[in-house]
Amino acid sequence: MKLRRVWLLAFSALLLIPLLPGDAFSEENNYLAASTDKSTYAAGETITVTGHVSLPSEAYPAILQVLSPNGSFVHVAQITLDSEDSFTEDISTEIGGKWKQTGTYIIKVSHYFGNAEIQIEYGGLMSAQLNTDTSVESEDDSTSGLELAFSGLGEFSGDVNVIELDGYNIFYKINNGKVLKIIPDTESMSLIIQLETFNDGDLLISLPKQVIDTVEVDFFVLADGEETVYYSEQGTDTWVLMIPFYNGTEEIEIIGTFVIPEFGTIAAIILAVAITSIIVLSAKTKLSIMPKL
Repeated sequence: MKLRRVWLLAFSALLLIPLLPGDAFSEENNYLAASTDKSTYAAGETITVTGHVSLPSEAYPAILQVLSPNGSFVHVAQITLDSEDSFTEDISTEIGGKWKQTGTYIIKVSHYFGNAEIQIEYGGLMSAQLNTDTSVESEDDSTSGLELAFSGLGEFSGDVNVIELDGYNIFYKINNGKVLKIIPDTESMSLIIQLETFNDGDLLISLPKQVIDTVEVDFFVLADGEETVYYSEQGTDTWVLMIPFYNGTEEIEIIGTFVIPEFGTIAAIILAVAITSIIVLSAKTKLSIMPKL
């Protein structure tokens, strides 16, 4: 029982170490070293932290904490050292959720014999080099454009789908959901994507700039009317967006500075010709739409 109390006191002290002002140990007495496998990570990648204590310390665990750019905790773990007084911790990240912020994350490792602090850069898509050519080479290969557009993104489950909007192909993949309809809204310069969701998931979509575009830094994306985090890559003629969503989301709206007219260019031309013909015909026949008194 006494040993148990001692262990609880020691563990509590380890948890309080990161909150103490200054370094808990002087530089010459810091026997803990820790590092990550990379200095920059994209959303969805695994962060691997390795460390070693240069004194016999297998009996003492290490406490690992990861803080986001706004100072909130996104990962906390107690790590048991191996027989060589070393440890490895794999930290899974996600697109959105607790990991939605892009910027500098701080990894703190605390041990009875020292502290270590690591800074990493985090955020963005899983690939910085996207080929956003969404051209389809043949009718028999209707998904080739999407595979080109999303090449380099790594594994992304879900079937390849295509929706035609006014003669343009919109390719997408979706996890844990179904796209019901895509509606242009010319008044708000946006595309409205109606969804049916089965769980938390992600929508990966390739949008031709002839359909929607922006002259701003990026788009403004809403999920059921609330601003949401997303990731984007711009190509010559296409935008590729990765949009996480929660279970129950019914509508995603992508707002830009240009959107294709809802009834299409051809329909607009036909309407204009029809109106012009009516005006000419009325002038020639002296028709009046006003009733005679």
